[in-house]
Amino acid sequence: MTFQEEIDQSSVFGQRLEDLVVSRGSAPLGQDGDRDKLLLAYWALALDLDKSILALLRNTFYGGAFALLRPIVEAEVRAHVVLMGSDDDVARIKNDTYTVNFRTIGAQIDTAFNLQGFFDRFLNGARGALHSFTHSGLSQLGRRFRGNDLEAHYDDDEIIEVIRTSSSAVFMVTNLVTKHFKFVDEGKRVEELFLAWGQH
Repeated sequence: MTFQEEIDQSSVFGQRLEDLVVSRGSAPLGQDGDRDKLLLAYWALALDLDKSILALLRNTFYGGAFALLRPIVEAEVRAHVVLMGSDDDVARIKNDTYTVNFRTIGAQIDTAFNLQGFFDRFLNGARGALHSFTHSGLSQLGRRFRGNDLEAHYDDDEIIEVIRTSSSAVFMVTNLVTKHFKFVDEGKRVEELFLAWGQH
């Protein structure tokens, strides 16, 4: 499958996930209204960033797409933190002073959500590249050349990995939303869509 086909499939996947939650109308905010609102805001942000990444890739603006991978991962992480974190964590998120510690937060999310080391492995394996791509480091600069020619050069496999990481983040946050707000039918459909998308 080409990366253009990956973009098309992931665009449809993301839109279907969004439609499932939007079709429910407004979410019932509970006693933890701030946490609920923050979760929904991170969900909406993740969808926006995913669409941005796919649009940039579709138009061969690879540097911008790769730079947005860290923000979508951070939105995914913070969506988990607003549900599992302390009141101080949530207050820092609301005051815009919260900082994601990639070295430690993965294991904390894994423990809270029983994810068997998924986040810890992913975040600790990817944090250097995520940082470099977002902050104009060598991961970006090294891909500005093809030989001695100033021409952007990103491998298809790398592009596909960005697409899949972005779409997976949208799935994870949508899954959180459906479970947190007890959208049972939509939650089942989210899992079905993820399995079908993952088969390709």
